[in-house]
Amino acid sequence: MHLTTAAAILLRRVCTLFIGTVLLAGCQPSAHREVQVPAGEAATAELAPLPPLPVSGSNHYVVDGRECDVRILVFRGGPLAKVGHNHVVRVHDLTGDIYLAPKFHESGFALKFPVAALQVDPADARADEGGEFAVMPSPQAIDATFTNMTGPALLDAQQFPEITLRSVALIGPAWGPEATVRVVLHGVARDLGVPLAINERDGKLTITGMFMLQTSDFGITPFSVLGGGLQVLDEVKVRFNIVAHKN
Repeated sequence: MHLTTAAAILLRRVCTLFIGTVLLAGCQPSAHREVQVPAGEAATAELAPLPPLPVSGSNHYVVDGRECDVRILVFRGGPLAKVGHNHVVRVHDLTGDIYLAPKFHESGFALKFPVAALQVDPADARADEGGEFAVMPSPQAIDATFTNMTGPALLDAQQFPEITLRSVALIGPAWGPEATVRVVLHGVARDLGVPLAINERDGKLTITGMFMLQTSDFGITPFSVLGGGLQVLDEVKVRFNIVAHKN
């Protein structure tokens, strides 16, 4: 096989691993605030205790996954970046409960979604994200990316079927607080700071925001091949629009 042909095949295979490599957590040790936990168990060691839910005297809102839109944007890098693709992963089947307390800073939430329901590169989401996502990967590449992402070497949807998010604390005003959120992903628990914009009207609660995430904070060495010629950037972007209705 000609060398350039072999390299092209290798690069196409690498592209299918981008999302799974970025989302993988727990495969390497880290000096940051992370805890390895067995499958199905909550992470508590070295992290602050979680406040109790539901919150007494609060208004209860139930998340409507059909109206939510949560996206994880992953970017290519390196001198050969044009050979790969940026990717959008959309979260589906998000469920959970949100409790707005009379004293706002006592409010809390618990969310979860199945790894198997993640969707790689939906066309409408790629169109929303503009030029860097304009070139649509082939259906075969999308399918291969999903298979690798959810398989035993990466997110391992069979052993770790859900990703969970739980509020730890809220600071700032009720319309725009920052939440400390405990994420449990692939057996690893970490507390992250997430800025929120909150709107409540006629029993409908909307929470929106965007934040950047460094994958190295989860003990992940960004994936690269060909001496760093093609790689996954350490920083990914998360956008979210969460909708819940008063119970």
